[in-house]
Amino acid sequence: MFGCFVGLACLNWVASFILVQMRLLFILSYVFISFSFEAIANASDSFVVQRILERYTETLGGPRSAAALSSLSIEGSQVQDGTSYQFSMRKKRPNLIRYSLTVGEASISCGFNGRQGWQHTKVEEAVTLEDLSTDQLSALRGEADFDSPLIRHLEKSWNQISLVGREQLGDTYVNVLEVKKFLRPFVRYYLNPSSGLILKRVQIHPDGTSGLETQYRDYREIDGYQFAFKVENRIGDQLVSLVKIETIEVNPGLLSFYFEKPNN
Repeated sequence: MFGCFVGLACLNWVASFILVQMRLLFILSYVFISFSFEAIANASDSFVVQRILERYTETLGGPRSAAALSSLSIEGSQVQDGTSYQFSMRKKRPNLIRYSLTVGEASISCGFNGRQGWQHTKVEEAVTLEDLSTDQLSALRGEADFDSPLIRHLEKSWNQISLVGREQLGDTYVNVLEVKKFLRPFVRYYLNPSSGLILKRVQIHPDGTSGLETQYRDYREIDGYQFAFKVENRIGDQLVSLVKIETIEVNPGLLSFYFEKPNN
């Protein structure tokens, strides 16, 4: 992700590049049981949607186990343009996040403590610390939510889930659910009807066209929860990145001060 660093010459490039890539990397949060509360949209499909979501919840050990997940610590690498970059991500309920990228002697960390978003950049001995802009903060705040669309879906009436239908994905026919926010398409999930696992997620633009497509593979059980250890991001036919998870720790006991803006 970061090229060859030559002192301060790359510092501004690194700082801007990380924010462009943040959406791609934080897509991990949608694999790692981000729960949210949505409402079923179509009454005629409500029973089918309910069954699909119940099956998905079973992959998390049921509603009580899902609610018991309060924090995550995730480490791994992302391969992009033939180069591998190390990352770490920490998330805590309800909306705390800290994300770090490292390559060579350069690193960037972004965090949100529920109120304030910040970015810490280090290239060799050069260090910068700054608050995120309004747009950057809005994007990071959305990623910081521990909750995502497929659990306890009846508790937020301003969102909706509807059944689009069934599609063939590889050798499997999958159930396709569409999530709308304030009646506008937001994202589609492709779930294996047998296992209940999410196999693909596609962002939907306001005009209805498809955006970033994320495929989830190599699911493994960690402390009773299912996590995808390989995450592939595409835009159209172009491979954007391949994320490989190395370690996941469930409920590591993260303290809230970890997400505060550093002193330097």
